[in-house]
Parts: sequence; structure tokens; C-alpha cells
Amino acid sequence: MLPLIGITMGDPTGIGPEVALKAAGAPPHACRVVVLGDLSAVSETASRIGSPLTPVPWQPGTAYPAEAHVLPVLPLSQLPAESRRPGQPTPAGGEASYQYVAVGIQLALAGTLQGLVTAPISKAMWHAAGRDYPGHTELLAALTHTPEVRMMLVGSQLRVILVTTHIALSQVPAALSGERILKTIALTAAHLSRFHGLLRPRLAVAGLNPHAGEAGAFGDEEARIIAPAVQQAQSRGLLVAGPFPADSLFVRAVRGEFDGVVCLYHDQGLIPLKLLSWEEGVNVTIGLPIVRTSPDHGTAFDIAGQGRADPRSMSAALTLAVEMTRIRSVNESAYLS
Repeated sequence: MLPLIGITMGDPTGIGPEVALKAAGAPPHACRVVVLGDLSAVSETASRIGSPLTPVPWQPGTAYPAEAHVLPVLPLSQLPAESRRPGQPTPAGGEASYQYVAVGIQLALAGTLQGLVTAPISKAMWHAAGRDYPGHTELLAALTHTPEVRMMLVGSQLRVILVTTHIALSQVPAALSGERILKTIALTAAHLSRFHGLLRPRLAVAGLNPHAGEAGAFGDEEARIIAPAVQQAQSRGLLVAGPFPADSLFVRAVRGEFDGVVCLYHDQGLIPLKLLSWEEGVNVTIGLPIVRTSPDHGTAFDIAGQGRADPRSMSAALTLAVEMTRIRSVNESAYLS
């Protein structure tokens, strides 16, 4: 049976409903899809954009619709019209989008869903609704009881993994530690092996400073923190090298020398990734016991409801989630045999 992938609708007033519909209606992704969200919002969006899909209510434990033109929706909210207006976010919509993700995590942990793809939420509306999580990643970690997770961004030519994420650039050096870098390397190697079929992934670690410190001329973090962490990872049998100057490392990775680049701060990894895969970048949370991907863009309230949202990143996220579930299943079958 094809894997069942849940797409959380995201903020009901953003582009999440639109890109979810467009991705679900694209050529087959070798999966079954269910949208976790608000049936009225999905139906209104389908009508507005002329989607060939007909949203219908669905509940876990019931038969999955056989008709190709039907899109099952798990109705987790019944928002009033004022909380569904495109481009006009509300705390009620923020709470609803939180619930979509929370239920999706529960269903993935229970095995009802084989993967979870999350459409963009509004962090401000989560906070306005009293949900004090910085975003998806932190909620996923909390509800799956996972102590360590990392953000990986995937494009057609590059994978980047972040040691630190949404902190000020001035705070990055103090946030780095050998332990955190080592853990990031180990999580990455385990994830790429389990979910991407790379038995011994080749990893590179970027330097923090220009020219990777130039032997201490531009900073000592490379010699004091980063290189020892890389050496520890090597002693554990992991295929990792560095730290390398970031200005040339990504060229080497794109040419096929490495399967992933461990980056020390947000923009170090996301600038090259978005340059190469602006329309099709995918965010993956590594370290989780479940498959979770998401499009690499936000709610885009400014174009919500206009039918202009580009679904390619959502489609790529759905395709990658399906591939990750397939490889995990193969690995688990091999282990059990």
C-alpha cells in the first residue's frame, strides 16, 4: 500500500492551503495524501484557484477514497469566515495551525501517517494564541520527546545542515561548542543513512571565519573548537573533513565531493542553498523518529488568495517525504530480516 503522507495546512490565511492543493494535484508522488486543516478553508481555496480536486472530510480508521479527484481532509478546525480571509491572519488561525501540526505529530508517531509535510505557519500568530514555540522545529522536538534535532535544507545540488539557527550573528561564536558540532555531525550521518540511503555519507564542516581562520590570523575557533570536533567524529568512524573555508567549500559540494555540508550559522548555509534552489528548497528536521519535511518559504500573506503561489517547494517537500519513507522502510525491512 502506498504511504499515507499528511500535509498540515499551515496558517489558514496564508498560501498553505493553496500550495497544498497544487502539490496534491500534481503528477502522482507514489503516495496517498491527506490534508490536516480546515475543510472550509481548503474548499474555498480549491474553488478560488480552480483546483481539479474535491476536498472531502476524512477520519483515520476509515477507508481512503478511491477516486483520483478527491482530496481527503482531516477537519481539525471549523474557523469562522473572518479567520479564513486570505492575507488577514488571526490568533484563532494561529491556534488552528498549531493544532494541525500537533495532531499530525501524534498520527505520525502512531504510524497512521508515514510522513508529515508542514505548510508555513505564522510564528507571530502562534505567539498571539499563547503557543510559545519559536516554530515547527521546536514543537516537533517537544512533542516527539527528542532532545536533539537539527535543521537540514535540501536542494537538487546541495544539502546543508545547521549547527545554530535563528540567533544573531554576534551570538554565533559563543553558541558554538565542540559537543554541539560533534552532535550535529553524528545526527547528520545517522539521518542520511536511515532516510537517504547513504550508508557512509561524506560530510564537510565549514569554517566560521574567513579562510577558516587563516591559521589563527582571523580567529581561533577553527583550531580551538571546530577541528577537535571533526577529529572526534573521525575517531568514531564517520566520514567527515574540515573545517574548510566556506567561500570554496560549497563549490566542492555541488561538484559531488560531499553529501552534506555542516554549516555553523543560518545564512552560511541558506544563502548558497537558496541561490541554487530558490523554488525547490526543502526543510528537513533531522534527529526525529518521524519523517518531517516542509517547503522552504513562509506564509506569503501578501499574495495569499490570489492563486499566484508557487507550489514547487511544497511538491519537492512531498516528493522527498515519500522518498524518505521508502528508504526507511527498506532499511527497516533489511534490519528485521
